[in-house]
Amino acid sequence: MGVLDRLPSGLTTVAFACVLSASAAGSIAYGFGFRYAQALGKSELEALKTTHAEQALAAESANRLQLLQQVTRATEAESLLLASFERFTEEKRQLQERIPHVTTQYIPAPGAAAKSIPRCVFTAGWLRDYNTALGVPSARASAIAIPAEKAAWPTTGSDAELLESGVTPADILAHAQDYGMWARSNLAQLNALLDLHEKD
Repeated sequence: MGVLDRLPSGLTTVAFACVLSASAAGSIAYGFGFRYAQALGKSELEALKTTHAEQALAAESANRLQLLQQVTRATEAESLLLASFERFTEEKRQLQERIPHVTTQYIPAPGAAAKSIPRCVFTAGWLRDYNTALGVPSARASAIAIPAEKAAWPTTGSDAELLESGVTPADILAHAQDYGMWARSNLAQLNALLDLHEKD
């Protein structure tokens, strides 16, 4: 026999009602607790999503600003570089216009009349050494080149190195202009790159 069988019938009903009531209360409390925890979890999740969205928006805004600053710096650097190239080109054009004037006549003394410049001879050996000093490979002709039929450089100490190269002072001046423009353009590019790197 069970415990309920030993109790009077009214008390059994009351005990059963208490057990049923406690079970219902526990079930209701569990339901309330579950819904409360669920609501609290959803609220915290929404708060976390909002925080993450705000952080992502702030990071995106900061990245966009940084990108725009980099684009602006790069555009400024490019503009300065292109302006330098244009200035170099204009200076070279002006120098080229003066080449015939300064390589064909001279004044022997102040107040004297202009005379034709005496012929200036540059030997094939001089041209070879000049190009070697500039880093031009000795096996081929350079911008200031000897004729195609004499493309091979004369060996050091041979009579061939004393032959006339055909290079004139005007050729050398034109080469110096090209070389100077090349060197100045490289320097301008390097400086622009260094400036851009320092700004970053």
